Amino acid sequence: MFDFLVQRAAISVVTLFVISLIVFTGVRMIPGDPARVLAGTEADAAGIEAVREKYGLGDPIPVQYLRWVALALRGDLGHSIRTRESVIHTVATKLPITIELAFLSLFIAVGIAIPAGVLAAVRRNTLWDMLASGASLGGVSIPNFWLGIMLILFFSVQLGWLPASGFVPIWESPLDNVKRMIMPAFVLGTALAAVLMRQTRNSMIEVMSADYIRTAYSKGLAGRVVVFRHAIRNSLIPVVTILGLQMGALMSGAVVTEQIFVVPGFGRLIVESVFTRDYPLVQGVVLITASSYVLINLLVDVSYSLLNPRIRIGGTARES
Repeated sequence: MFDFLVQRAAISVVTLFVISLIVFTGVRMIPGDPARVLAGTEADAAGIEAVREKYGLGDPIPVQYLRWVALALRGDLGHSIRTRESVIHTVATKLPITIELAFLSLFIAVGIAIPAGVLAAVRRNTLWDMLASGASLGGVSIPNFWLGIMLILFFSVQLGWLPASGFVPIWESPLDNVKRMIMPAFVLGTALAAVLMRQTRNSMIEVMSADYIRTAYSKGLAGRVVVFRHAIRNSLIPVVTILGLQMGALMSGAVVTEQIFVVPGFGRLIVESVFTRDYPLVQGVVLITASSYVLINLLVDVSYSLLNPRIRIGGTARES
């Protein structure tokens, strides 16, 4: 286990290094001059040059990159050019909102996908299977922005049940928080549920045809016991993999969804920082996102051994 973690940590470090290079150079390919944005539209050439000198924007790109990496290793991701606040502080105020949205989306996705996928596999080639597969196809095909707009029109405009936009912290009013987060969470959760449902169904069908499942049936065990005690646990292994990989898609989907529902989260922060050419903020946000994604994939790999102890983590099989 220790060797596995060390190997995965080394791969993660290299991955983050490559990502930092891509992000740093890619941000500087965005058209426009951040010094002019910071100095204001009425600033003269001398004022723009003073701003460029103050923030080191005139230094060569390699020098800027090394300076940024050195500060990032000390936990300093710089200050926003637009708001003058530290990137860490800005992220700390926005990230919890997106994390709450992501967890609500995961709760909705898992609550829909796992039961529907298991039912579709157990009732294979029946009406339940066709309905679940059709719903999954619809969930994958419907764009997030269209579904979000339709939900606002129906539940907010026509019925008046839910607020159309905005955000209320959960510690101020849990009920108002849920009312404003349920629609964006449903938009993200249904798209993720569609992917998870199909994977759960396919995995369950494969597991149900295994020899040990047939042996369990031949011993006279009830179908419910075989499904819930033996089949589901092993079928969840590839589902966990897909769930980890879909976290990146969940974050990218949050960019659009938070814009539609005016949720002041991490995704909306990314859009605003790109439009204002806020180099330090874009770099910090993307680096933190990439680090989270790498960590999630590491946790997914480690979770394999918890779901199935027979899986080998090192070079030798684990003994029961």
